[in-house]
Amino acid sequence: MAIDSNLTPSQHETAPVSAIENEFPTYRAISPGAVVGLLFGVLSVLCFTHWFFLTFAAAAILLGFLANRKIQRMPDVLTGRGFAQAGIALGLVFGLASLTAAGVQDFLLLSNAKKFARTYTAALQKGPIDEAIYYHQPPDFRKDKTPAEIYKSMKGSGNSERMFQMEMGELLALKARLGSSPEEKLHFVEIENHRTDGLNAHVSALLEVHGPGSKDYPNKEEFALVVYQGQAKNRKYEWTVDSVKYPYKPDTYVPPEKPVDDGHGHDQGGHGHPH
Repeated sequence: MAIDSNLTPSQHETAPVSAIENEFPTYRAISPGAVVGLLFGVLSVLCFTHWFFLTFAAAAILLGFLANRKIQRMPDVLTGRGFAQAGIALGLVFGLASLTAAGVQDFLLLSNAKKFARTYTAALQKGPIDEAIYYHQPPDFRKDKTPAEIYKSMKGSGNSERMFQMEMGELLALKARLGSSPEEKLHFVEIENHRTDGLNAHVSALLEVHGPGSKDYPNKEEFALVVYQGQAKNRKYEWTVDSVKYPYKPDTYVPPEKPVDDGHGHDQGGHGHPH
């Protein structure tokens, strides 16, 4: 192409460049890491359904951070910082929010569980046996009945009496020790285990019984474990005692595994029923 000799040097330098010559250098690919990070960030909303999905939030943050650094190092080749930053933000928001919510729920569960453990301990220590057995029935069943009525219906006669002795044997043994001397004391120590299953909570509380010791009870200190479950209602739990284990060695109780749903809304491990 001939150069116009009438153009000044400055006019040569500012002459327009063709569209084809200017197109290729301006093209930049969207970072795949930024896109994947954004996808994980969106999916991290599932953190509220199960702790496993916290891995999605962590992946969103990590991929977004790495993609953002790579885009900064290669600005002429890659783009997508907005995607990377959005993935990081979503991962942080959903991840931290779910952890906070889980922490609050766990705090409320433990507070309610400890309160019930102390209530049940007081019933064992101060009241007759029917005061403790009252809490072995579901809340809806016991709400219109007195402890004495429930105790009488459970004992019954014949086979019912023998079944009662089998089911409540360890509780009766603990109550017998507490009644053997006014110096025998029972107090709540700690929550040994707790877990949630949807709206249901499963808890085991460690109790300590101590007294002066005697011929029948030579050990001055022993332990008992109360296993109970609760259903969440209005940020509180309604509790039912499943069993009492006495004497008990601390940290030896293994909670049963969570039942597996058979796909029809039933647990394969069996169906629960009132005592």
